[in-house]
Amino acid sequence: MNVIIIEDEKPSARRLQRMLKALHIEADTMLHSVEESIEWFQKNQHPDLIFLDIQLSDGLSFEIFETIDIKSAVIFTTAYDEYALQAFKLNSIDYLLKPIDEAELKKAVEKYNGRAPQQQTVTLDFNDIKNLLVNPLERDYKKRFSVKVGQHLK
Repeated sequence: MNVIIIEDEKPSARRLQRMLKALHIEADTMLHSVEESIEWFQKNQHPDLIFLDIQLSDGLSFEIFETIDIKSAVIFTTAYDEYALQAFKLNSIDYLLKPIDEAELKKAVEKYNGRAPQQQTVTLDFNDIKNLLVNPLERDYKKRFSVKVGQHLK
């Protein structure tokens, strides 16, 4: 599972990283601002799960969603409960209040793991599509039928 943490307070980010490691989840990427996060999302493949603080050093993390179309699941981690409604309008799995309780974090991760799998994107090679259009699959149709004519089969 590819996980990132977006948190402006470095001690909080490291604490969350340690808590995730105890759950056997590696979060190697840590971002600390809206601007840094937007740059990162523009250059990298989106993760499976984002742990996201709402109030970052240069603004609210909702600004990231206004700029980037993020399809990743999000678990919000914040000290403020006033943004809960706005957070759940996004791809939110859970909303954890700081200081984060280990049991609540575990429940949030289990909730993420138990959700319906996202649709897989299908990629087709151009040549495969061309071959299907030029040489359609041969179907094995019946070439002869028995038909009853009167008392006889022909």
